Amino acid sequence: MNDVLCDLEWLKSNKTRNYMKHQKQVHIVDLFSGCGGLTLGALEGFYTNEISCKVKLAVENNEYSSKIYKDNFKDCLEEMYIGDVEDLICGYPEDKLGESEQKLKENFSNINLVLAGPPCQGHSRLNNHTRSNDPRNKLYLKVIRFVEICKPKYVIIENVLNIKHDKDNILDESKVILENLGYKVQNLTVKIAKYGVAQKRIRHVQIASLNEVTFDFTKYQKRYVLSDVIEDIIDESKSSDNIFHTPSVTKHMERINYLFENNMHDLPNHMRPDCHKKKNHTYPTSYGRLKWDDASTTITRGFSTMGQGRFVHPLRRRTLTPHEASRIQGFPDFFKFNEVKKRGQLHLMIANAVPPKVGAMIINEIIHYENEVNA
Repeated sequence: MNDVLCDLEWLKSNKTRNYMKHQKQVHIVDLFSGCGGLTLGALEGFYTNEISCKVKLAVENNEYSSKIYKDNFKDCLEEMYIGDVEDLICGYPEDKLGESEQKLKENFSNINLVLAGPPCQGHSRLNNHTRSNDPRNKLYLKVIRFVEICKPKYVIIENVLNIKHDKDNILDESKVILENLGYKVQNLTVKIAKYGVAQKRIRHVQIASLNEVTFDFTKYQKRYVLSDVIEDIIDESKSSDNIFHTPSVTKHMERINYLFENNMHDLPNHMRPDCHKKKNHTYPTSYGRLKWDDASTTITRGFSTMGQGRFVHPLRRRTLTPHEASRIQGFPDFFKFNEVKKRGQLHLMIANAVPPKVGAMIINEIIHYENEVNA
C-alpha cells in the first residue's frame, strides 16, 4: 500500500478518483485551502484505505484558487466560503465566542480532521522585509481558535520551515494552547524529496491529535528525479497553446543559450544582471538550469522566469511550464487547472500548494494507528 500511495502511475493518471465511493465516511474542514493540495492528499490517504471523505467546509480568499478547488472537489465538497478566515473566526484563543464563531460551533463540532496552510509569506526566506514579524503570521492562531471552538479529532497545519523562527514563537504558543485543550502535539520537519516528490522542498507540519499517534515516514521513502515526473510531457507545448502546457515568453534567451552552449547549470556572474555583477549576491541558483537526474529546487510563483530561481528546463531552452511545475509539486494529471486563464494566478496557486503526498502520508499513518488501536 505504501508503494502505491501517490506514485508515478497516480501522478500521470487522467482518471478522476471518486472520493465518495466507500461506505465508511469522515468529515473534514480545510482552512486556507488554496487550490487544494492538502485536501487532495488527505482524500487520497482516506481513499487508499477505503474511506470516503466529505469536505464540510473549505475557506479560501483567492477567487481563482477557490474555483479550482470547487471544480476538482465538487463531488465531495459541501460548502466553500470565498473570503477571509477572519470573517468566520473573529477571535483568538480564550476570547468570548462571537456570533460567527457560535455558528461554527453549531455546524462543525463533529469534524474528524482540520487541515490548514496559513499564509507562509511572512515566514519565507524570500521575504527580507518583515520575515518572522508579519501580521499574516497571526493567522496561524486563527486555526488554533477554530480547534478550540470545534474540537476536531485531528489537526494538520502546514507551513514553511522558517516558522520555527517566528518572533512571537507561534509554534510554542500554539502547542501550549492545544495541549491545554487535551491534544497531543508534534512538530515535524518534512523533506519531501525523500518521499517520492521530485522537489527539494522542506516544510514544517504541526499535528495535533486527541490520541498518541506516532509518525514514521521511513516506509514512504522513495526518490524521484525530474526525468521520472516530466519526461513524458517534455514537448507537449508544441501541440498546445493552453497556458498550462506552455512556458512563459522570456527575455533571457541569451542567458539560457549560454547555459546550454557551455553545458552549464549555474550562470557565471559576467552573464548576470548588473545587480549581481557589481556586488556579492546570495542567489546562486537564480538564472540556473535544472538537472535531469536530480530533484527540482523549490517551486515558487516565479518558476516562469530564470531570474527568480533555478527554473530553466534541463533539456529544453525554456523555463518550466505550469504542467511541469504541477507534476513537480506532486499534482496528478486528473487534477485540473484548465479553468484558470491568467498565467500569474495559475503560477501562484501551483507554487503555494502543499504537495499532496504530505497529507496522504500523514493520513495513512493516522489510519494505521487507529486500526491497530481498534484491532
